[in-house]
Amino acid sequence: MKSIPILSWSLAVGWLLAGCGEQRRPSAASVESEAVPLFQEKKGIRLPDEMKKALGVEVAEVAEQRLQREIRKLGRVYRPALDDVPGGVSVMLPTAETKNLKPGQMVRLQVDGSEDDLRGKLARVDEQSHCALGQAEALVEFADERQRVTAGAFLTATFLIGAPKSVLVVPATALLTAADGTFVYAVNGDHFTRTRIKVGAATDGVVAVEDGLYSGDVTVVKGVESLWLIELSSLKGGKPCCTVPKPESASNR
Repeated sequence: MKSIPILSWSLAVGWLLAGCGEQRRPSAASVESEAVPLFQEKKGIRLPDEMKKALGVEVAEVAEQRLQREIRKLGRVYRPALDDVPGGVSVMLPTAETKNLKPGQMVRLQVDGSEDDLRGKLARVDEQSHCALGQAEALVEFADERQRVTAGAFLTATFLIGAPKSVLVVPATALLTAADGTFVYAVNGDHFTRTRIKVGAATDGVVAVEDGLYSGDVTVVKGVESLWLIELSSLKGGKPCCTVPKPESASNR
C-alpha cells in the first residue's frame, strides 16, 4: 500500500470524528442534521463536496495513449567507460523476456539520484550461463563522457519491447497497491468504488490498464490514500460518517 501522507490522515480523522461523536448530546443545530455513512458495502465511498475539497480528491476520465511495453531491471557496471572504450552493464532478465530483444537496440540507463539518462545499446544476450535458473544475461554498452559511474555501480536499465500500441492509461497517482492487488477508485454515480485492475507498462507518470476499466470510465486521480483510510476504518469495524444538513421538507419552505 502506498505511504499515507500525514496531512491527509489528519484531515480524514478530523472529518470522521466531527460526525461520529456517539457520546455527545445533540445540539439545536444537530436536530436539523443527520449522520450519513461515508462508506457503504458494494457501493463504495460517498463524500460531501466540502469533504472532497478538504481531502484533495480529484477525478479524471480514463485516457487512451500509445505506449510501448517496457522492462526495467537493475544492472551492475562491470566496466566503466574510459576514453574510446564504452562502459559495460550486466543485467539479469528472465529468459522469456529476452525473446523480443535484439542486439543493437537502444537501452535507457538511469543513474541513481540523477535525472539524466545514459544512452546504452544492447551488445548481446547470453542465455547459456544462467539457463538453469531461467535467467539470461543482457550485456549493455554505454558512453559516459563525464565518467559519472564506476565499476560496481548499479544502474536501472529500461528495455523497450515490441511496437507502440494504443492502450488505456491512468496516472500513477490513481493506483492503490494493497496486499490483495492493485486498485483504483472508479466513479460509480455518487460513489467512489474500489475496483481491481491489471496494470501493464508504465512511463512518464502514467500506467497502462490491461483489465478492469473501460474507455470513458472516470477514476480518482488525487486523494486515493484518504479514500483508502476511510474504507479501512469501516472494514475494521469503525463507522466513518459525516454530519450533513437534512433536506428541507415541503412544510418548511
